[in-house]
Amino acid sequence: MSEMHEIIVEEFNENYPLKRTKNPPYKRVILLALDGLGTVYKKVHTPNLDSFTFLGSEVRAQFPTNSAENWGSILHGVIPSKHGLTNDKVGLKPYDEKSPYPSIFKLLKQNHDERKLASFVSWGSINTGIIELSVNMDKYSPEINIFIRFWLWIKLKILSNSSFDPYVVSKVTNYILDPQNNDVEFLFIHLVDVDEHGHAHGWGSKNYLNQMIMMDSQIGEILKAIETAGWSEDSLVIATTDHGGVNHGHGGKSDDETLVFMGLKCNGFNKWKVLKEKITNMDCASIILNALGCEIPSWFDAKLPSGFFI
Repeated sequence: MSEMHEIIVEEFNENYPLKRTKNPPYKRVILLALDGLGTVYKKVHTPNLDSFTFLGSEVRAQFPTNSAENWGSILHGVIPSKHGLTNDKVGLKPYDEKSPYPSIFKLLKQNHDERKLASFVSWGSINTGIIELSVNMDKYSPEINIFIRFWLWIKLKILSNSSFDPYVVSKVTNYILDPQNNDVEFLFIHLVDVDEHGHAHGWGSKNYLNQMIMMDSQIGEILKAIETAGWSEDSLVIATTDHGGVNHGHGGKSDDETLVFMGLKCNGFNKWKVLKEKITNMDCASIILNALGCEIPSWFDAKLPSGFFI
């Protein structure tokens, strides 16, 4: 660990104490961050996504309904006006290490730098602009390879055929199946091709719906890897999305843009004990910390749904 990193961690530990239980409900949490789905998945056959237990009588996204604002809230536990992240900002500079609203990655690392965390993302700005660079963790994005990035840019901008996700799914399934990663505590997996097909062809278009079917098969690959690795018994898997869309975009307050979902897959979870209340996708932050036996910071805007784990 570098001297600068030691200073950052020491300062963080002093300002943001985080209590942890000795026997957390789950050994690990895996968050499937499915970009741009809204609730349109209900219009196509998605057996893997449908295998999750869905929470809430209504789940809403953060406003404005853009990716950085919502993934920022999901990973930092506060509303967009507090974390201040936008799509433009996250692509230009790293998240402020002195922010009073650190990510859950940084919270989980506090006083436990040996804990293994990982983030595999199709949108590289999550790893470089939403998660603090000081967090020592495993990261992957296809955008880190200049040749792959150029080819994906051609497919996205010229051929209108986004195909970032296969790279992420291949890498993350290999990561899960590697016994050396059995001790990973929090694994974040972000898939973006459905969102990009929405921008290119329109939300609800044939291309968009076909890509959603493809994403569901990729979710199936990830779930199969989790089962093969023997993680199913002691893991909580969460699936959620950042926003929906209208025509070729999003960012507004319409139901098509703000209505989203949150699903859980785990052993020992009784869906009848989950109250059907109105929640937000940001509440993932509290669910993740709770499932890993961590207290929820008093400054969180993210809430733990009633009747949840501990």
